[in-house]
Amino acid sequence: MKAFVLHGQRDLRAELVPTPIPGPGEVLVRVRRAGICGSDIHYFVHGRVGSFVPKRPFILGHEIAGEVAELGPGVDAALGGRRVAVDPSIPCGACAFCREGRYNLCINMRFYGSASADPHVDGGFAEYVLAPAANCHVLPDGIGWAQAAMTEPLSVAVHAVMRSGGVAGKSVLVTGGGAIGQLTALAARAFGASTVVLADIAAFPRDLAVQLGADASLDAADPDAVGQGLGLVPGGFHVVLEASGAPPAVSLAIALARRGGTIVQIGTLPAKVTAPLNTIMARELSYVGSFRFANVFGIALDLMASGRVDVSPLVNAVMPLDEMAAAMDRAIGKDGVIKVQVEP
Repeated sequence: MKAFVLHGQRDLRAELVPTPIPGPGEVLVRVRRAGICGSDIHYFVHGRVGSFVPKRPFILGHEIAGEVAELGPGVDAALGGRRVAVDPSIPCGACAFCREGRYNLCINMRFYGSASADPHVDGGFAEYVLAPAANCHVLPDGIGWAQAAMTEPLSVAVHAVMRSGGVAGKSVLVTGGGAIGQLTALAARAFGASTVVLADIAAFPRDLAVQLGADASLDAADPDAVGQGLGLVPGGFHVVLEASGAPPAVSLAIALARRGGTIVQIGTLPAKVTAPLNTIMARELSYVGSFRFANVFGIALDLMASGRVDVSPLVNAVMPLDEMAAAMDRAIGKDGVIKVQVEP
């Protein structure tokens, strides 16, 4: 099969590799659509994602949807030929975190298109991908390929909203207007937030967020961004969801969270970030992390199938897999795009 294999920093090669053969409990999925995520960009541009450093060439891509093309031994025949979204998480199921139901924290997690475990798990920037049958969620009627491949990033957003302790009836600020930020704003609205505001340094994501239902946007680069935010929601926001991974956004989040409020860190930050811990203490702010997702993949699909969340406007570019290099450049440039997807 054709695949795009990462060999190093800015070294993504088109190759013919053996088509995987499904073993017991596994299926072979013919990839119909795969999204380019921020982590894919980090691996391509920087050759690593935080402490995850590739030890061998591997295939990126974890936002995957396709058709079940072949069944391994023991897999229910009813899954054959079905349209599915693939959950890229493969936890061990045995560690304390898995037993507690927080499998996103699994110490032995294997994740598609990631160097977090060795051997690495090949992802979906290929014609086919191997998957545990249990990770294949059959698509509801009416869900197209573009939506299906957004199930994973929407799951990240849903998990983050849940980590806040609930947003129903509350004011919510989302910092960062990329794919995760936009999806987080949509999820917050779907879960009953009374006010949703999105902050970003660029006009395009701010305007898009308002078009998709946010009550207002905030120019994070404005020297008076804090004043403008407090003008929108006097006293500050009940919940701030930080999706940019930019240190200035952390400062903005703390400044605009109301006393007793909650800040959820979704974006991956640089190694060294300073924060006013005394402010967090004195205002009794809750600062919590949100890593990947757990137990929400089906919820994300249901939100799209019900029409509560429409992700279609976020998929701004769909390119052939053969044009993977150009697709990556488009995703890196962020020129008028939120999500770039490729299709074999």
